Amino acid sequence: MFSGCATVYNPATGRQEVIFINSASEAIIGKSAASQISEKYKLIDSGKDFDRLNEIGSRIAAVSDRQDIEYRFYIIDDEKLNAFTIPGGYVYMFKGLYDNLDDDELAAVIAHEIGHVAARHIVKKMQASLGYQVLSTIALIVYTKGADDDKKKQAGYVAYAGATAFNLAMLGYSRKDEFQADELSVKYTSSAGFDPRGMIGALEKLKNQEKKGIPVPYILRSHPYIDQRITRLEELIENKK
Repeated sequence: MFSGCATVYNPATGRQEVIFINSASEAIIGKSAASQISEKYKLIDSGKDFDRLNEIGSRIAAVSDRQDIEYRFYIIDDEKLNAFTIPGGYVYMFKGLYDNLDDDELAAVIAHEIGHVAARHIVKKMQASLGYQVLSTIALIVYTKGADDDKKKQAGYVAYAGATAFNLAMLGYSRKDEFQADELSVKYTSSAGFDPRGMIGALEKLKNQEKKGIPVPYILRSHPYIDQRITRLEELIENKK
């Protein structure tokens, strides 16, 4: 019923993992979430900023441990200092953060978000939040056309799953997941030819903005947490030399 539920090796985490939501189902959920985001926010999906984001994003995506989805990159025309990803490889950067980052820092933040995708962090959160009926119904969409009544039910479940995915993404991740995405950021930026210290620069800028009283994402509002991430990143980069 879960259309491909299996224990698989995840190269991003280096572990065997049970995945209920396969890539086809994830794409359906991501498309729904992306549609809801486009209604909620004004997106910048053309122009030089969009081109810069996609040029850097494409370089990072090309070295990701996960190549079974199509990555897409968008700028949200909002001054918040944040970025997030939803299922299916959609990566969003708020303009407030985008405008504050140089190329290496932008690459690092994108790599961090792609790290969440590759490690399937958002998928695992959804598996813990969505019920069996929702997951199994979405899984069946991939393989069945269904009658009109079935289509209406399926559309309702997909919309619910999409909204859940967006809400979970905005709530942020556990420290363990954030540390792992930082590690993947170092890996991917290095492989794509960027300075892996870009993530340190981005975190330092967020820290400095908070000192000025500018709101930062909730999960980053603890200075020791940012400091711990910076320390771990410095150790990772030093060990790679």
